[in-house]
Amino acid sequence: MKKITINNQEIGLVIQANEVQNIYTKGAYWNFFGPSIEKFQLNEIIDPKYHSLFIADEKIRPLVECIEVGHQQVLMLYKNNQYYKCFYNTNVMLWKEATQLKARLYDLSDSNQIQALSLQEIEQLKKVGAIKVISVQPFYEALLFKDNQFETVLTAGEYPYFHNTTKIAVVSFDQRPQTLEILGQEILTKDKAQIRINFMVNYRITDVLKAYQSNKDFEKMIYQSIQLGLREFIGNLTLDELMTDKNSVTDYILHKYQNQFEAIGLQLVDAGIKDIILPGEIREIMNRVLVAEKTAQANSIMRREETASTRSLLNTAKLMEENATLWKLKEMEYIEKIADKVGEISISGGSNVLNELKTMFTK
Repeated sequence: MKKITINNQEIGLVIQANEVQNIYTKGAYWNFFGPSIEKFQLNEIIDPKYHSLFIADEKIRPLVECIEVGHQQVLMLYKNNQYYKCFYNTNVMLWKEATQLKARLYDLSDSNQIQALSLQEIEQLKKVGAIKVISVQPFYEALLFKDNQFETVLTAGEYPYFHNTTKIAVVSFDQRPQTLEILGQEILTKDKAQIRINFMVNYRITDVLKAYQSNKDFEKMIYQSIQLGLREFIGNLTLDELMTDKNSVTDYILHKYQNQFEAIGLQLVDAGIKDIILPGEIREIMNRVLVAEKTAQANSIMRREETASTRSLLNTAKLMEENATLWKLKEMEYIEKIADKVGEISISGGSNVLNELKTMFTK
């Protein structure tokens, strides 16, 4: 004889010949050498080896709950409101009288169900791999495709999706202005001068769906279009015309392609010539031309200054000729300059020299 105690949140079963003979709830019982009593915790998952027995037995079937977790479903178990376990594609059996266990079945094929989930549920489902999150960075927009079919345009943020058989893909685009460099374009001008040009284009995407639908590699399309536009325009200019008015190239490119690109969701923000690289022979010729031009300018300036100086001397001479006092002042100015250079005066031959100096300074 043995005393068996069934506590709260426990249940005792006598199982014999693959059948449930007796059920014992909370209390104390004496076992008089009969079949043993198995105790089960109501707040624990029932072992799968008992599933078929409990479902077949009419006495125990009302006490249990069998949850079938099918394909594209996940069962989340919470114990005392904390995540406990999850199950995929299997059967789970619980006691209906359990007070600490709560189960929630999620249908991963139902994309609308995810909208009703709390942040805590989303975080738990992410941890068990039932949810994948698509992140779109700031200043980006993304095209969402489901099973290779366009779904919608996503702005910056995070978007949770159930991890199911649906194939999800995104294509992201930066909405900020982008710079495209068109380098090393060898172009023949109208006067047969072969030059190399580096051109720069700033553009931004205004409609990601239009841009993607028009051309998957639209940056390559921009490059080729601008490349052809440069050859078309510069090929009708002489080298001198190009060097004189470089802005005309920019104006032509912006005018030609602005509307064309806007129709496919792109905007040309700005453009311009970065470098014009000339062949060595043309550079030498232009350098010589530049030296000759600057030399001519220098000679012209020198002649102009000499003419001005001569004209000034002529005007001074006319004034001195008309005014004796002015002549005398100019004469004394030069004598003063000469005297500043004289260190000593030696006199010989009588006093005639002194008389001449006296006469010169007192006249």
